[in-house]
Amino acid sequence: MLFSRAKSGFSIIELIIILVVVGLLSFVGYTAYQKLYPSTANTADARTQTPVATDVKPIPTVTSSSDLTTAETTLDQTDTSSSSDLTALDSQLSF
Repeated sequence: MLFSRAKSGFSIIELIIILVVVGLLSFVGYTAYQKLYPSTANTADARTQTPVATDVKPIPTVTSSSDLTTAETTLDQTDTSSSSDLTALDSQLSF
């Protein structure tokens, strides 16, 4: 008499087929997502293309109260009306 064994679970072939189907669905979903939302590394960002002001003086290091007065004077002498940073700041603050 032959022994009959109750089969339960999945066979290895069924598991491989399931993995292939899940992989294909993942690939199709990923490519559709990439087309819908392109990567920011490939697109030009407006913030990275704004010009940087070159006419700004460096701020001196503050270690005492007299250095604080010097730093304040240096910052007061910086002309913000001609600086391109002000334009970049305005564009970043506009909602």
